[in-house]
Amino acid sequence: MMILGIGIDICDIAKLKRAIRARESFLRRVFSENEIRYCSGKKDPLLHYAGRFAVKEAFIKAVSVDKSMRLNEVETQNDKNGKPEIIMNAVIRAALKKKSAKRAMISITHTKTAAAAVCVIS
Repeated sequence: MMILGIGIDICDIAKLKRAIRARESFLRRVFSENEIRYCSGKKDPLLHYAGRFAVKEAFIKAVSVDKSMRLNEVETQNDKNGKPEIIMNAVIRAALKKKSAKRAMISITHTKTAAAAVCVIS
């Protein structure tokens, strides 16, 4: 496997909470409908929103080709085993194609105050 890009991001949960409270449109501008439904259904929604926000930023850093990509176009879902993965929609495929990549692999971790994600494209 040849690594074509790598990105990492950390999201401060308190800052994300302030952003969500400050602007009603923030959630819909940043997260997909599926992500909002998933995170809102969790015991600690902010923790899950922060992890998905970090994935979005890490992916954009890894592909580093399209700064016009909207954050809500980078969608994270969990597979049947609970492993997070980026949904391969047309926008994601186009970004990967520009880097001659086929896959985007992600990992998310968190504490009580922050969430971090790494994205490797190959």
